[in-house]
Amino acid sequence: MAFGHLTLLSDDELERIHETSLKILEEIGIKVLSKKVQGLLAENGAEVDAARSIVKIPSSLVEEAVKKAPKEIVLCGRNSKFDLKLPVKDFTFIATSGYSSFMRDFKTGEKRMTRSSDLRDFAILADYLNSADFFDAIVAPTELPPPVQTVHSLAISLEHTEKHVLNRALNEKQAKWQIKLASAVVGDEEKLRKNPIFCSTNCPVSPLLFEEGSSEAMVEWAMAGIPVVPMSMALCGSTAPATIAGTLTIINAENLGALVIVECASSGAPIVYCAESSSADMRTGAINYKAPEFPLIAAGATQLARLHKLPCYTTGIGMDETPNDWKSLTEASKRFVLVQLSRGDISAGLGALEDAESAALEQVILDVEAWEQAKAYLRRFKVNEETLGFDAINKVGPGGNFLGIKHTLEHFQQEIWLKKEAAILPSTGGSVVKRAKRKVRQILSSHVPVQLDEEVKREISQILRNCKKDLL
Repeated sequence: MAFGHLTLLSDDELERIHETSLKILEEIGIKVLSKKVQGLLAENGAEVDAARSIVKIPSSLVEEAVKKAPKEIVLCGRNSKFDLKLPVKDFTFIATSGYSSFMRDFKTGEKRMTRSSDLRDFAILADYLNSADFFDAIVAPTELPPPVQTVHSLAISLEHTEKHVLNRALNEKQAKWQIKLASAVVGDEEKLRKNPIFCSTNCPVSPLLFEEGSSEAMVEWAMAGIPVVPMSMALCGSTAPATIAGTLTIINAENLGALVIVECASSGAPIVYCAESSSADMRTGAINYKAPEFPLIAAGATQLARLHKLPCYTTGIGMDETPNDWKSLTEASKRFVLVQLSRGDISAGLGALEDAESAALEQVILDVEAWEQAKAYLRRFKVNEETLGFDAINKVGPGGNFLGIKHTLEHFQQEIWLKKEAAILPSTGGSVVKRAKRKVRQILSSHVPVQLDEEVKREISQILRNCKKDLL
């Protein structure tokens, strides 16, 4: 099958970036603020400078970790029909954004802090929408005390969608409580190891720093069989060199550093190579998702993940702003195409606004619609004796046309994109925003996700009570 693909780097350039990454890890090292993780790495052959919290990782340890890491993994859903096998064979699997503390209120349009009820509504939308392959806990339940927010966000997500959930933990204790929650849903910890119904994003702090809580959470995930997603957010010109090659080198070094931690914790632990990097806005220092460097860095990061034969989350999805009309929506969808031509495995960002600082329910619908339009450019097509059409060309001959022949009738609906109307939005009813809101209301008023057993709900409630006592 043929398909469009964005290739940024030659094989030689990939190797040079990788070799420089290995040199960084061996000669400069990473900063690991956890004594526990420092000890784990030292036991496996790393050189630890405890006074400076610097860990230098020999190339042999990196190479061993790459060999141990699974090359194929399954992100399981609460319902197995939503299981996602990585690497993908067709379109990238996409999800909502995460993890905002603000949202645009659905009724008033005003920006406000997010609540548990908002996360529930987003989860129900994702559960309903066929185009949302999994669910990133897009907003934080900010009415709850911060130490328990990530645990509650997983509980809410698992209750309101049967799809795989992407969550996060800020420390070892949060990770342990989340493992208890998910184990209650699937039956026990051994069943969870075989069927990980959630994974976790744990971001290094660029450049090359691993926080105490986050790195210790990674160890917990690894031991429990939960896929770790070490999202490098290195910013070209700010927290990475002001070159695309230098930024890719930092991304690769951070991902390999995380990989070593994970594989030292548990040999064969699943990991998803991850980068959500762009250039910095050099006037403000903020991340610039609209920069032309964003798709280029995504393409390079995807190639690096493929070099290591690791599943990857290296591309973004989402307009990050609300379109005014149908034309602006379809134009925005073309940016999806450029980024997704890198052909990563998973991607998140549906529903995000203001560089993912906030979110909106109707934005999820609009982003999904733009994604459906973008698929016209990303689809695969066959190249074989039938599709090459020699016999059809011979029949028509020079100067003829193909409108009335059997070959055209047999193939045009598969090969020529005919979806000019909205795929998700209601066909009528005002502006695209009003139509998106109508779709949200329809879904939230009619769709009821498959419920957890009452006994499981009671167990989750008790786990959350015990978590509160432990963390507060």
